[in-house]
Amino acid sequence: MRIHGRSQPSRRAFLTRLAAITAAPCMFTACNSQTDNSDSETGESTDIAESLVKMTGSRPDLPGSPPMMRVRIFRARKESTKITVGPDQQHLRVFPVYIGGGEAILKGPLRISIVGDRWSIIDSDNFRVPVEDLKSLDIASTSSSPELIISKRIYPGSLRLIARTDINPSAFDIINIVPIEAYLPGVVAGELFSHWHLQTKAAQAIAARSFACSEHAYFKGRRDYDVTDTAQSQMYIGAVKQDETLQAVTMTRGMVLEYENKLVPGYYSSCCGGAAARAVDVIGKHKANNVAPLHGRVGEDVCVNVKIANWSVKRPLQTLTRRLIAYGTKYKRQELSGLAEITSIKIAKNNQHQRPTHFKITDIANHSAEMSAEAFMRAANYSGQGLNAPDEPLISSFVDAKIEDSQVTFQGKGLGHGVGLCQYGAEQLAKDGKDYGEIISWYYPGAKIVEAYT
Repeated sequence: MRIHGRSQPSRRAFLTRLAAITAAPCMFTACNSQTDNSDSETGESTDIAESLVKMTGSRPDLPGSPPMMRVRIFRARKESTKITVGPDQQHLRVFPVYIGGGEAILKGPLRISIVGDRWSIIDSDNFRVPVEDLKSLDIASTSSSPELIISKRIYPGSLRLIARTDINPSAFDIINIVPIEAYLPGVVAGELFSHWHLQTKAAQAIAARSFACSEHAYFKGRRDYDVTDTAQSQMYIGAVKQDETLQAVTMTRGMVLEYENKLVPGYYSSCCGGAAARAVDVIGKHKANNVAPLHGRVGEDVCVNVKIANWSVKRPLQTLTRRLIAYGTKYKRQELSGLAEITSIKIAKNNQHQRPTHFKITDIANHSAEMSAEAFMRAANYSGQGLNAPDEPLISSFVDAKIEDSQVTFQGKGLGHGVGLCQYGAEQLAKDGKDYGEIISWYYPGAKIVEAYT
């Protein structure tokens, strides 16, 4: 199935590729500076799972009103990048423009770029709007249906253009400013297959709303956006017209996860592989992550029989060794950068659900390095310094490794970080007759569903 140019199967392929980069959303792993505009294209600033310092700060409050989400939907990084905002003949409000500020009503589509030290905005009549500098610009529709189009994708709400001259003189971001209840249908449609059960979608809507509200609370005042439109935060494909998806969001309007009168970040992944991960082990040691609902449910999950729950990847031992050394060099981890040929990869620690949290790597000289499971996955998938991305990346840190005949065989389970709701498991529970409340209780033990706003 294809929605606005993106096929649902491609989302699974995207997640598989993304697992080579990071297995956790960015919630509560950013630095504590008041302005964080870090850009993933520049690479990881820290090894998140290993060198993350213990965060300070309280758990987020329940939202008293529906937040306006700031979703980064486009990153222009190449020189002289131009974008087109449409559609044809639609009148758009652009502000502030002109000397001293103000607004202009222009006929779409608009052609927008950065030229020199200011924005270049040209409408369909080739009228160029005078803009004083590179302050952020807002673009909104003047019609009664507030929707905007970029690259054939429709977005509700308005757009904000923010120059990123900290990256290069032509760089900028496009942020979709959208009410959370208008944002969520594009998340549920982006995260789940369209034919999946209504109760699965309703549970996903509650988890996604809780995650989005947590991100909004955390990143307000720290950076220019709350979430991205990729699985690094949660997939978002803009406005959708799937009746059941819209129904799932409407029937759960305002509902979030609550524990001890505070908001619970609604982390989720595609498939946990049968055993839950703890948020404090794979996402970060912020207080918001160290709560019972994010420690994982007890026992084997219902996802164990789906295809993605079990997989196998073979790698040349020499190439794997090079990846770990290069990763150690990149992130100044001497115990990795100094490795010789690897002779063993053993699970050093498991969580209470028997899911690996740490690995011990030993080389031919009997030197060893211990690292978190998530960091090991990133290191095993590392590209750079002459190394191409692996054809078959590890898609989860839930692995067991066996070295034999100059090859490493990884027996893996699941897809993603394994914290919170397991999407394939939720679908199985829905097929078994469970409603969204029972699905939420299964994956976030101890959490309550509360209607934070109406």
